[in-house]
Amino acid sequence: MKPLDDLFSKKAEDSVFGSTSPSVSSGAVGGMVGAFAGPTVGGFVGSQIGDASKPSSDDKLRNEAVSELFDPSHEAELTRIRTQAMMSDFMSNDPVIATYDPEEVTDAYNQIVQLAPRAAQQPAVMRGLIRKMLQQQDALEPFEADQVAKIEQTIKGLAEPTQAGLPKPPAARS
Repeated sequence: MKPLDDLFSKKAEDSVFGSTSPSVSSGAVGGMVGAFAGPTVGGFVGSQIGDASKPSSDDKLRNEAVSELFDPSHEAELTRIRTQAMMSDFMSNDPVIATYDPEEVTDAYNQIVQLAPRAAQQPAVMRGLIRKMLQQQDALEPFEADQVAKIEQTIKGLAEPTQAGLPKPPAARS
């Protein structure tokens, strides 16, 4: 009985002190749970616990990390955080924007986002556009709106990969 006592006390120390080095293989832990819970149900539950606690392979972990980085919800969360930081900076540090009500600033930002969503993520562009919108009581002249649309197209072109080096697709046969 002494080896099992040592095994359990070592496992308890690892969990208390946050050790990441496995002192016992996960299959052994599953087997011990199975031995204590009964031969049939305990064996099944113990093997499931053992399988669940096995570390994933490096390739699987890398693939999961990469897929998480390119997950649309992750991208949306990053965009939301960047936007909040940008707007907070504008409302606290910009001498013109800081004089306006935060609701007015947010409304001006939202109107610009509808016209140019990619440009709305660029602080250098947004500072001037928000100032202009606020000073003109939430209105852009047609010429200014055209300029914003051109900025949006330029940013879109920079963000998308070029297709200059790709061959033309074969013509469809009739």
